[in-house]
Amino acid sequence: MGKWLLVVAALGALALGCSPQIGDQCSVSTDCDPQGTLVCDTSQPGGYCTQLNCQGDLCPNYAACTLFSASVPGCPYNDRQPSRTGRAFCMKQCGSNGDCRDGYVCADPKQPPWNAIILDDDQIQLVCIVPPDNGVIGGATSTSGADAAVCQASGPPVSLSDASLPDASLTDAPREAAATDAGARDAADAAD
Repeated sequence: MGKWLLVVAALGALALGCSPQIGDQCSVSTDCDPQGTLVCDTSQPGGYCTQLNCQGDLCPNYAACTLFSASVPGCPYNDRQPSRTGRAFCMKQCGSNGDCRDGYVCADPKQPPWNAIILDDDQIQLVCIVPPDNGVIGGATSTSGADAAVCQASGPPVSLSDASLPDASLTDAPREAAATDAGARDAADAAD
């Protein structure tokens, strides 16, 4: 009986020690965590166990909270409010390519082509990420290039003599008539 309990205890410890970690291969989210703490990002080659929408310094041990596509041209990233375009993922930390599984490299996600932002206090982290020549770059988009002024309050200059503008005399006349009618009604109501 004593041997049997020892075997069961050893199998239990082995099962707990082999639980999926950030960066592990997966096909569905239950491969990462049956309780739903981790999800499987199937857009990455071989799947990638991660936490979605992480916040700085809150990823499990040995993972960095990394924000991809934090901005688009014309709408720079603002660390005082959530990004409207970005997606944050917990990414496996690494020290060299040997720490990453096949198909991934150990790199600084802040560098091109990823152009990501690390949301943790420690800004010198490397993560296991898809290499740029693999076609998938962690959902990142390049934000280099000219500012498209997408989020600018002003538009292109418009000339007042532009033929596409309506004739001012046509637009002011109905307003003036309406104001005169309203004034006449107010005066008649006051006289009653």
